[in-house]
Amino acid sequence: MQGLTLIGSGWHPHLFRAEIKALTGPLEVIHPRVAYIPLMDSSLAKLSRAALLDDILCSAGRYWVQGDGSVTDLAQKIAEWAQTTLPPGSFAVRARNLGTGVKGFSRDAIEREAGALVMSNANPVDLESPEHEISVVFAGPVDGPIHRDTGGSNSPIAIWGLREVRWKRESYASRTPSERPFFQPVSLDPRQARLLISLAHRQSIEPTTVVDPFCGTGGIAIEAALQGMEALASDLDPRMVEGTLQNLEWAGVSARAETCEAADIASLWGSRSGCIFVFDPPYGRNSWKSGDGLEVLLNALTAAQEMDPQGAVCTMLPTAPEALDSFPEQDIDVMGIPWSELEVMIRARGWEPVLLTPVKVHRSLARMVVVCHPAD
Repeated sequence: MQGLTLIGSGWHPHLFRAEIKALTGPLEVIHPRVAYIPLMDSSLAKLSRAALLDDILCSAGRYWVQGDGSVTDLAQKIAEWAQTTLPPGSFAVRARNLGTGVKGFSRDAIEREAGALVMSNANPVDLESPEHEISVVFAGPVDGPIHRDTGGSNSPIAIWGLREVRWKRESYASRTPSERPFFQPVSLDPRQARLLISLAHRQSIEPTTVVDPFCGTGGIAIEAALQGMEALASDLDPRMVEGTLQNLEWAGVSARAETCEAADIASLWGSRSGCIFVFDPPYGRNSWKSGDGLEVLLNALTAAQEMDPQGAVCTMLPTAPEALDSFPEQDIDVMGIPWSELEVMIRARGWEPVLLTPVKVHRSLARMVVVCHPAD
């Protein structure tokens, strides 16, 4: 079966793989930042929602770098592949490194040598505006990882394939929180907002509605609406609700936003299906270490279960910076209490945690990405 080779962001390789799995289903991990999935009719549409996807290669080849490997040998492999895979038309070879790249393999050298071998009357080289782009990726050890990652092999490998022209990487520069008419310092970055939405997906159920009971400045609602999903936003603070509506209008999308306690969202929106509950609750030190903050979270989870028992939850909860260096078996504090205790409370509200991964915010604060599916 033909498939797609996916190149992920270096910010958080583990969440890149988790996001792709949530959106498309099982995957093969080639490298912490490289994954392979079967090509389905819906693959590109689903991948258009990914926040941590950097590139897509079609009909890709692999070259595990052994002791006798060389640029010349790799160039020959690419040329052999091109004879049966490269369509007629102009082309360019473009190379990049992941992490530290592969020792002894130069991007300039492979572009030059592979290009010379592939070039023909049917496939002239055009470095300015080629009809086809052969992308070569040298994937080596991760360079100074911010987030611990034990998945995938760091063995050096070269991957090449045709860049998928029907997919375009999303740009978030034009809608950073500081550009919005209503801005607060704690506003969620749009790429992270999109990531949380993606992580709440499941292969078995296609969500149609994103519910955010702590909408703040509306970042999650904006990203949901931009993907064509219904967005239901609410917040206890009416200023946030008004600000969310302003930001939605600025972004050119529409969504519903109401003033409401998180515990009352089921009464506000009613019973629904196809929901994912995506939120970034307030995380100031005073709020997340207090019993009140924990109670608000648990009440929101109870209300979500009442609103759509078959939904899914994705949230980011405050944790200690030490979580970034922890191993999965360690019982890290989340919301000011050991995760083992919080996990029991979450399950008691009808949710089963399926993903627990820390992300760095700044020196004194990290957040734990938590994804929950309905408990059996």
